[in-house]
This record gives sequence, structure tokens and C-alpha cells, in this order.
Amino acid sequence: MDGRQFDALDALGVASFLLGLENLMENRQQSAQNDVGAANDKQASYLLAEIGKRLDRQDRTLEAILEKLERLENREH
Repeated sequence: MDGRQFDALDALGVASFLLGLENLMENRQQSAQNDVGAANDKQASYLLAEIGKRLDRQDRTLEAILEKLERLENREH
């Protein structure tokens, strides 16, 4: 090989290395974003379950209040 071929191969090697490094960094960033997304999904599921529980309790409370009001109303008539 002459000097020009070696230089071209070196340049290709460096360019390939830099592209590989850039790809690695992009993959790491995507992995981090996926981890954040998964954590957000888990937190959203938890919050929806908690909201559901509170709404169920609120429904039971409102039903109990309505029953008492109906009993009071029936007593007055």
C-alpha cells in the first residue's frame, strides 16, 4: 500500500469509529428515555388505581348519605 491508500483507510476507520460512537450515545439516550417512559407509565397506572379507589370510597359515602336522607324524608311523610 502506498501512503495515500493508508491515509484513506485511516480516514475511513476514524469516520467509522466516530459514527459508531455517535450511534452508541444515541442508543444510550434512547434507553434512558425508555426508562423514563416506563417509569411514567408505572406512575400513571398507580395514580389511576389510587384515584379509582378514592372515587369508590366517595361513591360509597354518597350512597350512605342518600340512604340516610331517604330515611329522613320517609319519616317526615
